[in-house]
Amino acid sequence: MNFALVAIVWPFAAALVLGLVGGPRLGAIVNALASAVLFALTLAVFWHGGSGLVAADPLGALFGAVSGFAGLTTALANIGYVAGDEARMTRGRWRIYHALFQIVLGAVLLGLYADNIGLLWAAMEGGTIALTLGVSLSRTPTALEAAWKYFILGGVGIGIALFGTMLVYLAAQPALGPGLAAMSLTALSAHAAHMDGALLTLAFLFILFGYGTKAALVPLHGWLPDAYAEGPAPLTTALSGLLVNVALLAILRFSHLMQANIRAGGSATSPGAFLLTLGLASLFLAAFSFSRRRDARRFFGFSSIEQSGIMVFAFGIGGPAAIFGGLLHMLLHTLLKSGLFLALIRAAGLRGSAAPGNYGFSHLRGILHVNKYVGWVLGGCIFALTGLPPSGLFASEFIIVSQTIQVNPYMSLPLGLGLGLCAVAILRNIGPLLFAPAPHEKPQKAGWSINLVTLHLVFIFLLAFAMPVPLVHLLSGAAEALQ
Repeated sequence: MNFALVAIVWPFAAALVLGLVGGPRLGAIVNALASAVLFALTLAVFWHGGSGLVAADPLGALFGAVSGFAGLTTALANIGYVAGDEARMTRGRWRIYHALFQIVLGAVLLGLYADNIGLLWAAMEGGTIALTLGVSLSRTPTALEAAWKYFILGGVGIGIALFGTMLVYLAAQPALGPGLAAMSLTALSAHAAHMDGALLTLAFLFILFGYGTKAALVPLHGWLPDAYAEGPAPLTTALSGLLVNVALLAILRFSHLMQANIRAGGSATSPGAFLLTLGLASLFLAAFSFSRRRDARRFFGFSSIEQSGIMVFAFGIGGPAAIFGGLLHMLLHTLLKSGLFLALIRAAGLRGSAAPGNYGFSHLRGILHVNKYVGWVLGGCIFALTGLPPSGLFASEFIIVSQTIQVNPYMSLPLGLGLGLCAVAILRNIGPLLFAPAPHEKPQKAGWSINLVTLHLVFIFLLAFAMPVPLVHLLSGAAEALQ
């Protein structure tokens, strides 16, 4: 059985059911059950990844399982989110919300499992449309503005990526001729040496800026902070980051085609300079943007821009070790950021409501006075985001920095400076958020959903400092194949 295909079809079928029947609370429960089945299916993909248009390689299977896990924990936490904010939207909008939840998961898995550059593009387009609708669900002026910004910038990016996809198909003609073979990522990788290098270079530029828009790389990054700050938080924050991973992996796969062409004596241009430039630009833009952010979701939206920059920088350094560090960083960041947003949702709920507009740092100050467990878990997530030890991200960033020193030592100074500036900006918010005076606060129960965040933190630490041998082999093999 092609479990990859089943895993893709399942959330779209669940979305159809969720969009037609049930109230908010019933929809949240059914959504969680559907996400549990989906997680099981993503694990089954390791045994049979399929063949043909939908064929998951080990790297796609790994990030599919991580996406399934993040989707499950978000769906479970979503039950409490819906119960606390049920009156904020109509019954019909809650149905749309739960349907979009599953559609985004389906689009993510399609992008990860597709062995066809056309299907990859379609997955990104579908996910963009779904998240645009999700951002606008509250129908407030700021939500509609954010949705339009996401739609315009995302549409521009997807359009650019489509043109780049067409150019890749044309560049493959000398090697594979017309037909589906010239759109297969597996076939393109095997025959990259015989592709038209000059056309491939032009295609990569469009791919980089097209999918770079979805990965929130400078200069088309402006949609992400607004999209994170508006709309239902589980959908527009904890889940939307999964689609960023699809875009980053797409950039890495197309970069590999150029490197393979160069090693075979082709005329392609090395993608390293492009990736290093956009990576550092994204890192420094985030570093100098943190100080002006007063809303926590916007703040951590810029953190996602920073992290995308770090990963792309690692891919630009090149070599198995640097790419290993970039992939490990992507894995750990996915678990950390989804857990952090779940903790933020719970913290906002303890202060009255987890609706948009209630995530200002001033509103969340002194969260330890409300519940110590929630406060310490949230603080732990934020500290882990700095990449300082014992954060799991320290391991991946150490690999990236050490490889930069070995391969391109002149780039290590701006990389270290950017990482340091971002870490300081993040650390400045931990103290007031946790310890600021909060008079007349009554302690409240943490709620069971915060345990899910603790589970994320445990996985982040274990995967960084006690990594299972099969995972090391998987990431090492993927890095070796995509260098």
